Amino acid sequence: MQIQQIITVLAVLFIRTIAAAPADPAGPESRLMGQQACVASPDWVVSSHIQPADCAEALDIFRRAEFQKEGSQPLEFLARGAHPATHLTTITTPRKYRSRTCTVAVAMFASIPPWLMPPTMERRRFALNDVASFDGLRQAAKQIITDCVQFRGRRPLVGWQEMGRLSKAIGVFVWETGSPVDRALRPWNDLLVPGANNESAPIGEPSHEA
Repeated sequence: MQIQQIITVLAVLFIRTIAAAPADPAGPESRLMGQQACVASPDWVVSSHIQPADCAEALDIFRRAEFQKEGSQPLEFLARGAHPATHLTTITTPRKYRSRTCTVAVAMFASIPPWLMPPTMERRRFALNDVASFDGLRQAAKQIITDCVQFRGRRPLVGWQEMGRLSKAIGVFVWETGSPVDRALRPWNDLLVPGANNESAPIGEPSHEA
């Protein structure tokens, strides 16, 4: 009887360990993606001047600034002022990568003012921390640009994507530079290239707005 009890206890512990184990960091990043949508709200895109080429350049700034440093390693993304909840390397948000008319941003949904949240997004309470990789976030931004900005419709579109291993609390955004949501979100690290509509630090220099 005692041996049987020991076997049962070990089996329960094994099951709990498997259930609590995080997703494989090397697995497909698509597992970590949640809802995605294109947006035509005037709070996100205020004119018809947003250029796909600028978004491609902003994405390349993102790649050069972050992806080459951390790649596919899982990282804990935090809202400004939040306390870490894991042992992983922490990344404070919001972060912006801008080229002229287009801004790619990474921010916790909890940091977005409620009146500027994605119009089609389910309203819920968002965590201040979540886990993802820069590789996965860059893939999400690239998909938004492909699906929304390069869409040949009558209205200019931008977009957003839920990300995060724990609760889909990280947002990847593509919006027009200077739009209300862009102005409302103070960046922790704002990277851009010289050009029209760029109003802060040169490429590679952290913003002093934090």
